[in-house]
Amino acid sequence: MRLAFTILFLNLLAGLPALAQEALAIGLKGPVHSVLTEEFTSEGGVRRELSGSVLEIYDREGYQLEVYRYKPDGSLWVHTVIDRKGPLVSRMQVTGTAPFESSSTQNVSDARGRVIETDRYDANGVLVSKSKGEFVDDQSNSSSYRHTESNANGIESTEEISETNDPKTGITHQVETRNGKPQTDWVIRRNPDGTAKDKIVYADGSYNEREQRSDGTTVEDRYSALTKSHTYQKSDAQGHLIEVIEQSDTQYIRCTYSFDKDGRSTGLINYDAAGNILDKSTAEYRNDSHGNWVEKKSIVWETKAEPMQPKIVQTTLRTINYY
Repeated sequence: MRLAFTILFLNLLAGLPALAQEALAIGLKGPVHSVLTEEFTSEGGVRRELSGSVLEIYDREGYQLEVYRYKPDGSLWVHTVIDRKGPLVSRMQVTGTAPFESSSTQNVSDARGRVIETDRYDANGVLVSKSKGEFVDDQSNSSSYRHTESNANGIESTEEISETNDPKTGITHQVETRNGKPQTDWVIRRNPDGTAKDKIVYADGSYNEREQRSDGTTVEDRYSALTKSHTYQKSDAQGHLIEVIEQSDTQYIRCTYSFDKDGRSTGLINYDAAGNILDKSTAEYRNDSHGNWVEKKSIVWETKAEPMQPKIVQTTLRTINYY
């Protein structure tokens, strides 16, 4: 049986700072103070060795303050401390051992809470890199943003983004250059009925094309000019990725994903071009009184057997403390 699964990641078309509380974003309910997550390998349904653990600390509003990551032997691997005021992160301190590097990051925000400078220091407090952002033109229907980065040697790169909005047509046009060279050209059309369609084209001819439909679902076509391949994605009205198809002249794979009513992943199935099941995995949860899961069983299925047979390969436990 193959235990290797195709893992497909969603990359956002445009990176923006997340303003939602981290606890809420990962589905935690209630006034969570801390979450200790421990992963154990399983064999024959029996929990075996600890493969690692993470302790996360949150404030009363659900924003993350500290993260401790431990090795399988229980020793500390990396510790992250976040200084913040609500969603605004002013400083992040990372102390760890290989492969993690000890470092610190400091952010400077403007009066509107937008990060306009980020400075990164090594373990000895020496400046490693500096990035600055400047809103050159910030009007109601147009804006320009310049972002510069420099390292310890003073080498600098400059990224410029200009954006225009037409309220009559609902069209937004954004162009990005890096060191004066074209990088992306992004056109977004928003319709009065709530539907939208956008396409971003990269300098090498790659593109991402996305459409939000009237039923709330979203379909997307990601084309790579380098590999001459398409990745087709579909998300449900809640934003959950429910289908991915990777296709080129030499390969094809279709993946479907399922979720429960709380938005937790419950299954993944990989199919070949003929519709045969290649891999299947499922997950089962046990909740506490707040509705947060405290035990998760990760199951892979022997697809060659008739009928298919389940096998628990990992058990994840969460100890959750509340305010």
